[in-house]
Parts: sequence; C-alpha cells; structure tokens
Amino acid sequence: MLIKKTLLVSLVLAAVAVILVACPAQPPPDVNLAVQTALAQTRVAEENVAQAVAATLTASAPTTTADQAQATNTAPAATEASTTDTPPTVDAPTSTPIPTSTPTPTPIRIEINPPPTPTPIRIAISPVDGDDGNDFLRGSFDSNNGRNILLPGFDQAAVGNEPTFRDFINFRVEVFDTRAGLYDGAGIQDVAFKIVADDGNGDTVWEKTEVNAPYCVFGGDAPDCAPAIDLRSSAQWPNPFAGRINNNVYLAEIDITPENGDATQWRWRFFIDSPALVEDGPPDTARINQIWEADGRYFVDFDTFGFTPQLPGQHVHFFWNNVSPDQAGVPGSGPWQLYPASAGGINTSPFTMFTVDQRPPLATAICILVANSDHSVNQGTGNCVDVP
Repeated sequence: MLIKKTLLVSLVLAAVAVILVACPAQPPPDVNLAVQTALAQTRVAEENVAQAVAATLTASAPTTTADQAQATNTAPAATEASTTDTPPTVDAPTSTPIPTSTPTPTPIRIEINPPPTPTPIRIAISPVDGDDGNDFLRGSFDSNNGRNILLPGFDQAAVGNEPTFRDFINFRVEVFDTRAGLYDGAGIQDVAFKIVADDGNGDTVWEKTEVNAPYCVFGGDAPDCAPAIDLRSSAQWPNPFAGRINNNVYLAEIDITPENGDATQWRWRFFIDSPALVEDGPPDTARINQIWEADGRYFVDFDTFGFTPQLPGQHVHFFWNNVSPDQAGVPGSGPWQLYPASAGGINTSPFTMFTVDQRPPLATAICILVANSDHSVNQGTGNCVDVP
C-alpha cells in the first residue's frame, strides 16, 4: 500500500512540473484535475498488472481436484487491490471428478470334473534272437540294440529268460526304419508273424501279416493289442487255424519288410504253460509236455497223474529214445535216469539233468516211464518228445 501511495505522489508532482515548465506563461493549472487524471491512469496501470499476474498464474497452475481448486480460490491474493476495485476474474481449472467404484461382479462357478486318469498300460520287453538283416530296423527300447518283443499287461519282473504265458497270450512288435523316422511304423511296409511248435515237429499254429502299427500278433489297433487270448479255458488259436492251444514251447518267426532296403527276421522263443490246458492222464501215468534248450541243457516240462514221484517209492525214469522202453528199468541195461535223483529229493518240473553234449548220436527225443520202488518200469505209462 505504501508503494502505491508513493507512486501516486510521484505522478502528481511530475504532472505539475510538466505543466509549469511547458507553459510558464499560462494561468495556474488545475491541480485537482491533474491529480484525478493521474489517479485514473494509475488505476488502469494496476488493472493491467493484475490481469497479467492472473494470466501467468492460470497458465502455470497444474490440474487440481475440486478440493484443491477451492483451497486455491480462497487463498489471499498476492497483490491487494483497492476495496472499490472489482478484482479480475480468473477461471478455476476444471476439476476431474472422482470415479465411483464399480462393484466387481461375482464370477459364475462352473464345476468341471476332469476325466479319470487312464491306467497306464504295463508293457514288458523280451529280447529276440539274432541280429541278422537290416540293422536300421529297430524299436525305441535301447536293450538288445532295439530288437525286442513287447508284452502288454506284463510286469518286467515277471519276464525272465524263459517268457511263459499262463493266463493269457498276447505280444506285439514295435519297429521303425531309423532312416525314415523314430516312431512305430516309420518306413515299414509290413510285419508278418508265424508261430510254430518248437517241440521237434515244427507244426505251424498261427500266421498273420500286419501292415499298420501297432503290429500285434493277433491283430488289434490299440497299444495293448486287446483282446488277448484267454488261456484259462479251452483255448484255441484264432481262425483260420482254430486248433487247440497246448502247453508247449513255441517259436515266433517275425519277418519285417521295410519300404526301402533289405528285410530282416526276428526270432523269439516262448512257452505256454497254463494249468487250465493240462488234460489229466490216467492214474499212475506220466507225460512230457515240452522240451526246450537253454545254456547247453535240456529243460523237460512234465506232469504225473495220480501220484507224486519219490524215493523210495513210485517214481519216474527218463531216458533217450535210442534205448528200448523195456530196457529203461530193472532188469534192463539202460541207461536211464531215475527221478527224483535221490532219497528225499523233490520232484520238480522241469527235469534238467540231460545236457546237449550228453545226447547220444542216434537219439532224437527224451522219454519218460513210471517206475516202481524196485526200479522196474510199467510199459505204456509215458511218452517221448523230440528235442529241439
């Protein structure tokens, strides 16, 4: 306020001085008029200054909320004007409305029950014989250079060196040509199965050719090659053979033909030994069911009917077929092998006391007869089976 009064006095004095200097010969000036004019000019100057300050504040002020704008509008002015003057109008910045909160919608719960996890298929493997033919043909398992039989439904612990089917029989081949792909069937034209009785007779009991993976011995489009052949009843080989399945040793000959290159054959020996397939013989008789060779030794699977072999007591004699049956016990000259081999011994099948090296030059089969406690034999109480 002091600055304004000083400015006003200075303007008045300056006006008077100008009048006196410029017009020395004129009558005395109207001082009151000069003062009023100076006041009017001062008001205009103040108004211009106030407008400039307001414009500067408006341009530099940030956007504020409604509360902040109200606080700014109610703050005292930086420059105080005369109580008679109308203060310049300053537009308040537009306030941003506070958004109302939108309620979160309640999600709709949809119960989705996942499908039951399928039971994994148990698949054991068993190596095939030989490694001849096309080495590019193999399966995904590393053992035996990828040449294996797959046994769906079998635990690996149950598959030994002598794979044996007791309740059901089923198997398949996984094979691909590594030059064409590493998945079952890649580069393969067909897989032909042939099963023969490996008991010395060599009868063919089954044949089938598969052109699509999975390659199942009895057909089927699933990895488990269902259905398997149930051995717990009077089982037969499928049509067109339809012959009775017997407990025996068998050889599977598997010919694999690729789309390019040489074919190969995998050979796999297995056994069928199902209690349901055993046909009881007459009392006090014995029967050889099958013979196979392993580790330089013959394995003779046999059954006795109506008695349990023991020493002393009723037992059995094994002998080669180059010995006449009437010479296979006392008073014959033999040779024969009594079984059990000693008193208190256990009569277990298979009989394994004949080796390949011991086979006489003219012998082609192993025979069995029921023997009495004095080691005489009863003719017609046994049979002979060819050795492999």
